[in-house]
Amino acid sequence: MTSATEHPAQTDKRSMVAAHLLRRPEVLYQQLHQRGSLVWSESGGCWLVVGHEAARTVLRDEHFRMPGADPRSEWGDGARHGDFVRSLLLSAEGTDHDRMRRTLGPAFSPRAVRARREAVERAVDGLLADIGPDGRFDGVAAISGRLPVAVVGDLVGVPEPERANVSELCRTISQGGGLASGRASDSAVRNALAALDDLSVLVRRWLADPAPESVLAAIRAADGTPLALSDVEAVANVFSLYLAGHDTSRNMISGLLLRLATTPELLDGLREGRLTAEAEVERVLLTESPLTFTARVAMRDVEVAGQLIRRGDRLRVMLGAANHELVANGQPAGPLAGVAFGEGRHVCLGAHLARLEGIVLLTVVARRWSAVRLTGTPRWTSHFLHRGLETLPLEATWR
Repeated sequence: MTSATEHPAQTDKRSMVAAHLLRRPEVLYQQLHQRGSLVWSESGGCWLVVGHEAARTVLRDEHFRMPGADPRSEWGDGARHGDFVRSLLLSAEGTDHDRMRRTLGPAFSPRAVRARREAVERAVDGLLADIGPDGRFDGVAAISGRLPVAVVGDLVGVPEPERANVSELCRTISQGGGLASGRASDSAVRNALAALDDLSVLVRRWLADPAPESVLAAIRAADGTPLALSDVEAVANVFSLYLAGHDTSRNMISGLLLRLATTPELLDGLREGRLTAEAEVERVLLTESPLTFTARVAMRDVEVAGQLIRRGDRLRVMLGAANHELVANGQPAGPLAGVAFGEGRHVCLGAHLARLEGIVLLTVVARRWSAVRLTGTPRWTSHFLHRGLETLPLEATWR
């Protein structure tokens, strides 16, 4: 619906511009970089941190923190679920953050993740087995939308028959908590609160008999120790870990599939050892950042890149723009090159796992496919924060 003073042609033009930016955000990133490392957004009422070094500074500085929930919402302080957002590892600070990270972190260490490689390979093989003999499939529906959820579900300890339901519950909570699309509608909030209650019941049941070597088993083992998680913390972090499979990892894997389909020599290069899966994953993380930005608020006056940021100022750390600066300057892709998974104390807990998923996928399909091509136009989601593909029509030629 357009306003009374807005011509339909203006709406169509704005929609076209938005769609173009989703396909090619580097156009926006170039414009922002021309204005400096930090850009004030009048419409957003916040600083846009677009320079790579400026982004690293903000992400690592303890005086910048995640903004809390809207105090007027059901998720604010004193509300029924006011502790939920504060209990997310991404939002927690100080000793609470350190305690939760020490409990959850070992399951996501490089060594622990490497030990799961065979399980990830089995998951990829299973998804490829579901593709018909003609090799035609939607890359998002068949692979990138399913692989991360299966891998994270296994690691967290969510029983396989319940993973589809948990996926829907987590999506509903995200939408109603304003975590996915800004301020949520009243109906979305009501649905989210009901979904959170349902998820809480499930987590309590799983914790009573957790799967061995799972995140839930680690939470159960910490009971009665200084590293114990509260009931709310356990639910909040099962939610956030599971949701990551829906968004960040899914978008990264979709980007890898798109690159395979648009770079014909890539499969041969991987198969013959001229190219490495590790380098290709890092390239996609730099060029197609699966999470476009992350929010922060200044806890005191801080100077960044020569600009004074006042206490209370809000910032959007533009991860995609920061990575684009490295690409534009010819920075070689590497595991420490970009900020796709953040940096500092709130660096993504599942970064190693996401990379492994991408590496295993490329390794397996290089062995199973001789070619893969687009059979239609990919469609991007309309959500700029979690920038990714909604559909990716592909055809693979089996070896």
